[in-house]
Amino acid sequence: MNQLNRVVGIAITLLIGLFLTQSAAYAHSDKDQKTKARPGRIVGIYDVDVVVADCSTGATLATFRAMHKYEFGGTGQIVPSTSPIALSEHSMIWSHVRGNDYRSAAKMFRFDPAGNNIGWIVIRNDVSISNNSSSYSGYGVAEIFNSDGVMLGASCPSFSGNRFTGEW
Repeated sequence: MNQLNRVVGIAITLLIGLFLTQSAAYAHSDKDQKTKARPGRIVGIYDVDVVVADCSTGATLATFRAMHKYEFGGTGQIVPSTSPIALSEHSMIWSHVRGNDYRSAAKMFRFDPAGNNIGWIVIRNDVSISNNSSSYSGYGVAEIFNSDGVMLGASCPSFSGNRFTGEW
């Protein structure tokens, strides 16, 4: 009987230890989720108005609408309402800076009217989201390259928009 009591005692001790370590791991996991919640607030789709300006003069070069999509994991996509003949969709990466502030970079390819690749554009933006995550705005620099990687010029886009919810 003494041997049985010892085995039961060891088993109970192991179960209590397992319970305590699992509880601590669960509590730590919950804490991690709360601290990472702010960076993911930008995740979603935004319907935006874009203004492309000359960086030197501030003169408006173009305006158009676009959809900006931020995905979990720091990737995304920009789809401008411009002709798909001239530009590809924009692949994007993003990161959380602090608070409501983020940074993004996007790249797209450029084509001539015959469909030949003539280079690419890289856009780097600073982005801020509203406290309730329903709207956001940003500004940046778009560097234009030819197909040999030579920078041809730059423009300064800015945008603002609202989260796309699909509600009627």
